[in-house]
Amino acid sequence: MSARDRETAEALVRLAASLDGAVLGLGTAAVAVASWVKYLAVSGQLRLVASAATASIADLRSILPGDKGESRLAAVRGYVRPRPGGSYLRPPFSGEPGVITKHTQMCLFTEWRGIFGWTFDLHALLFRSWKEQIVTSFRSVPFVLASSELGYPPVVHINVDKADQPLPLTTVFHKLIPIETTPYTLFQTIIGNGYPIALLDEEKILPVGKVLTAIGLLRAKGDGSVEITSCPDIPFFLSELTKDEMQAQLASRSRILFWGSVVLGTLSVGLLGHAIYRSWKRIKLRREARQAQQMFEEAEDAIQEDDSSDEGEIGDGQLCVVCLRRRRKAAFIPCGHLVCCCKCALRVEREIDPLCPMCRQDIRYMMRIYDS
Repeated sequence: MSARDRETAEALVRLAASLDGAVLGLGTAAVAVASWVKYLAVSGQLRLVASAATASIADLRSILPGDKGESRLAAVRGYVRPRPGGSYLRPPFSGEPGVITKHTQMCLFTEWRGIFGWTFDLHALLFRSWKEQIVTSFRSVPFVLASSELGYPPVVHINVDKADQPLPLTTVFHKLIPIETTPYTLFQTIIGNGYPIALLDEEKILPVGKVLTAIGLLRAKGDGSVEITSCPDIPFFLSELTKDEMQAQLASRSRILFWGSVVLGTLSVGLLGHAIYRSWKRIKLRREARQAQQMFEEAEDAIQEDDSSDEGEIGDGQLCVVCLRRRRKAAFIPCGHLVCCCKCALRVEREIDPLCPMCRQDIRYMMRIYDS
């Protein structure tokens, strides 16, 4: 770890220690709130999926709303086929037929300490972000879900124009192409701490004949056909999962988020309560320290006045065993030894581990003894 990393870590530790867990408690509370918000969102998605009507493709018209143009949330399962009379796509590398093709090229970088660069450290992790160079081409043709693998009617048309949900694409081509050294890559190697080493080329398709579940808004089109579009409030649109499997997945996620938010919320309450208690205790100790200092100063003033009034010769048996100058006037409790003057007894009492100078027993407090 570099010196800069150590300084950053020490600063964070000092900040956390100075606030007595308040930052950690607030951070945990923020995560708990975020988990609870996600739980509410997933619970809403689960209710929507559970409320979706389920029917075979042949019986879809029976669940359509009566008014034309209105839609209903429904789930249907069938085989992926091109639209009747339509064609399908063939990607250039694999050549397998599909209704959706996605070609992705990603440039991969490696870490390197250049001559003028700097190593990957904590500062780079916190303050520097990497941007991958990705080029993607996406093509699709109109397609349907058919009740039979041959694509005979009845069918339901799939509209993916405004679908934000991930599509169940299948990888049919995957190749890692090394990048040859060029003056530009050599310049990146010398100056920076990352340079390209390879190009990842991938092709993904939605193959013809794949069995999928479409869940979304079902409506009748003007030409009499049935179309289903994505519902933005549901994380699924086209999926290999059945409706029951979708519900099970969302239910499991909602349980994890619920108990996670409960545990994190309880932990944050404990951390914040502990921080408040520590702060209150610190304030109390400071107040007690100020009061003790004030009492000590008052006691020293009284002792000085008492010492000034202590005149005459003092016998050896009456001398303080600590300073050997003043008269013994303070007894230690609970041992009861009268061996110190008030000033020395007060100093002994204020030690971290006060012990009687005579018997070495623990001292609770000192008591002023007055002559009759």
